[in-house]
Amino acid sequence: MPKSIDEFDWSSTPLGARDSWPLALKTTYDIMMGTEFATCATWGPEQTLIYNAAYIPFLGARHPGALGRPIHEVWADVWADIAPLLDKAMAGERVYMENMHLVMTRNGFPEDTYWTFSYSPVKDGDRVEGILDIAIETTQQVLAERGRALLMAETTHRLKNTLALVQAIAQQTLRRGRDKELVQTFEERLHALAAAHDVLLEQDWSGADLGGLIEIALSRVADRTRFTVEGAHLRVKAPIAQNVSLIIHELTTNAIKHGALSRPEGHVTVRWARDGGRVTVEWRERGGPPATPPTRKGFGTRLVGLGLTGAGGVETDYAPEGLTVRLSAAAEALLDA
Repeated sequence: MPKSIDEFDWSSTPLGARDSWPLALKTTYDIMMGTEFATCATWGPEQTLIYNAAYIPFLGARHPGALGRPIHEVWADVWADIAPLLDKAMAGERVYMENMHLVMTRNGFPEDTYWTFSYSPVKDGDRVEGILDIAIETTQQVLAERGRALLMAETTHRLKNTLALVQAIAQQTLRRGRDKELVQTFEERLHALAAAHDVLLEQDWSGADLGGLIEIALSRVADRTRFTVEGAHLRVKAPIAQNVSLIIHELTTNAIKHGALSRPEGHVTVRWARDGGRVTVEWRERGGPPATPPTRKGFGTRLVGLGLTGAGGVETDYAPEGLTVRLSAAAEALLDA
């Protein structure tokens, strides 16, 4: 067998010697041999297979015997899957597939493989004579993604079980009548954490939409019609998402008990914006009783005081018309790049 594809004797195939090839086939061959991308092509009535060096690993044990053979013989194990796609390309259509599953026996045993590829028709004049295939094997990426998804699902399952256990312990430990409000507050905070975790899970823990986090935190404990939520699309880092969820939960709970939401006409506006290197979230209550500073600093007050990233940056205005809280943080610390 030849040491390289360029040394292969094409005269023994239906294509004939290279110097007799039509210009379109010669051009296709030169393009394939000049690229580092894995590429193959077919040509003629038998759809004879040509491929470059980068394509060889895809063939497994079938190389070098696959050179110059009809493609349906080379890929007989997956022919039922790819033949309809090749037919489309031969009819003049372009075909693109992403992470297509194919069970191959290229190394003598069945393998689950995944492929992203495109088929383009190759013409000689107005007639389609073959196809050009540019392919990437994505098997490792797909399997790694599935493994990560399984791990994430298992982690989520265990975390929810842990939260449920903590909730049960709190209920048993603080079950006396005078502790009912404390238990309820504790459970609501657990639910706020769980809600933030669910949002992060949907985004594969790569960050979360700030507006989405605020909407979910509000809707869990209050009538959504009592709020106006406005701001640009900003994606916060995963650790920050839990802070945001807890802070909005604490502010909402306080508004229900002591602020604007304690009265039917009360309303809350939450706005956020990025200005240069900083992001500001404003919580503004109106239509409730005059805002007054708390007589003692509980967990909620201390949590809000830590700010969005735990580094402060909080301005609180206890005004007669209502509470206003501005939380500011460096965009670099807050946002997911």
